[in-house]
Amino acid sequence: MKRAMRSGFTLVELLTVIAIIALLAALILGLAGNAQKSAARNKAEAEIAQLESFITDYQMKYGQVPLTVAALSNALIEAKHSLTNLADPWGLQYAYSNSSKVTFYLWSYGGDLSTPPTNRAIWIGNPAPLP
Repeated sequence: MKRAMRSGFTLVELLTVIAIIALLAALILGLAGNAQKSAARNKAEAEIAQLESFITDYQMKYGQVPLTVAALSNALIEAKHSLTNLADPWGLQYAYSNSSKVTFYLWSYGGDLSTPPTNRAIWIGNPAPLP
């Protein structure tokens, strides 16, 4: 007796292909997540550099740095700066403080959502020293 030849794939072949596709998808999604984190960090670093430059220009013009976050925000609004909301890529406000009329600290918590933020290892910029 002759067996009829069937065309198609076996269950093992199909499961192998599905497993390979799942592994590739997991790998790609993992890489995309890392790319997003890196892009957010790079954006925060660039925005901090812009804000530091603006504060330096403010200091040259007025002889001192803005004394409060509100004063900095108002100066950014008056100058029609693109960063008037002072929000970092994670939706948190950039932290700002001054220690004198000529020195300041400006940083992002880098996505540290704990209350209060405590993971200084992921903070970006020049954070104020601990008391």
